Amino acid sequence: MRVQVGGYIEGTNEPTREIKTQLGKDEFLKILIVQLQNQDPLNPMEDKDFIAQMAQFSTLEQIQNMGRDFQSLKAMNLVGKMVYGEVGIENSSQVIPVLGRVGSVTFSEGRLYLHVGDYTLNIDELITVFSEDEAESIEEANGAD
Repeated sequence: MRVQVGGYIEGTNEPTREIKTQLGKDEFLKILIVQLQNQDPLNPMEDKDFIAQMAQFSTLEQIQNMGRDFQSLKAMNLVGKMVYGEVGIENSSQVIPVLGRVGSVTFSEGRLYLHVGDYTLNIDELITVFSEDEAESIEEANGAD
């Protein structure tokens, strides 16, 4: 039985390889460059084929930008909302439950973070967003104004 340890398969010197299920713009551009480098000089790629591939590349980039912008917009709309999330404790299977109102949102290293009280939640750690009525009930139960 093989066990993966630190990027290598135990018992071998073979590095493991992460397999991506989606092609991004970098992979698309690499494929296009390889096509151009390996084309037949006597029968080069037609202009319309090249233009079509560049249009596909541009479309892919715009779709990715829209997805990132949509995530940012969703996060910004959470400012002032009551949320519940769980922050993972490093090197542990335990979590810290976080309940409170989102004070601000930051974007760092390609990730969105919600600032809730003294805690910073990665947007992926968010579990529940409460309605205003639910938030008021929670605050009353906890003795907050």
